[in-house]
Amino acid sequence: MTIYKTLPVLAVATLLSACGSDSGGDSTQYAKVSFSVSDAPVDTMSEVMVAFDKIELHHENGNRYIIEVDPDDDGYGYQGIDLLDYQGKDSALIVTDEEIPVGHYKSMILHILSDESASYSWVVEYDGGKEVLGVPSSKLKLGGFDVSTQAVQSFTLEFDLRQALVPRGGSGKGYHLKPNGVKIVDNDVASSLWGVVNSSLFDLGQGCSIDDGFVYLYQDHGLWSNQLSDNVDDSSKLPDGYVAPYTSAPVVWNDETNQLEYGFGFIPAGEYTAAFTCNAASDDPEKFDGIQIAKPFEQREEVILYQTKETQQNFGF
Repeated sequence: MTIYKTLPVLAVATLLSACGSDSGGDSTQYAKVSFSVSDAPVDTMSEVMVAFDKIELHHENGNRYIIEVDPDDDGYGYQGIDLLDYQGKDSALIVTDEEIPVGHYKSMILHILSDESASYSWVVEYDGGKEVLGVPSSKLKLGGFDVSTQAVQSFTLEFDLRQALVPRGGSGKGYHLKPNGVKIVDNDVASSLWGVVNSSLFDLGQGCSIDDGFVYLYQDHGLWSNQLSDNVDDSSKLPDGYVAPYTSAPVVWNDETNQLEYGFGFIPAGEYTAAFTCNAASDDPEKFDGIQIAKPFEQREEVILYQTKETQQNFGF
């Protein structure tokens, strides 16, 4: 793997000496990092192929670092990954033990290969064919993260496809992948949540269907059902008093356990409110739909997620 550092023009002469940790006058501390990708599932797709090319990191010191992803098994310089193969606690490694300066990184930009022929990135709908998956400017700009002096830090880029995957506007077919709903999670402080949903809950609400069942997860406690919003791309668009979800996941039948289950992987530890609703398949990720969450009304639970621990929260029992 190769890492490149690009510098502001006026600073090149001064900062070139800091390109390696072995430089005589370099006091910069370095640490190794790894990056993986995982998916909070989307219920309308059978395949979501994303071609990861490079990772661009913007350090608070003003420097920009570009890391090539690990080559795939065929030796290509990018990794084509079907995100639906890596759901819940499963993940795919795309950068292994890369040495970078410690400190705060203000942003991460994922470079993704996409074109109109769907040769690199694409989606396959359950009831349709292969469609283009476009990425504006072939880049996804994400938030920041911190690298400490510990030996190796592992991060997971968690894709909530219910928020990040949207139909292309106008007459264009296919979908766009947006940064909304893609989060950088430090594995050392990550947790997971899963649970069983009683099938009787689908008989209690008008217009409910097992195919429409979802669990929404909100950060914090003390939230009432009339505060819980469906997915939206900009929380400023919400009516007063509403709180946007951190993520959401479908309720699906598990053939091994013969029960309805949901699951979230790679969630930062903390206090959350989990809410089940039986009719959320029509949730538009770009606008507030006013879907009732929770439904039935009392299916809202406060949970505490602990670092590196799995928590179970059932509904309807």
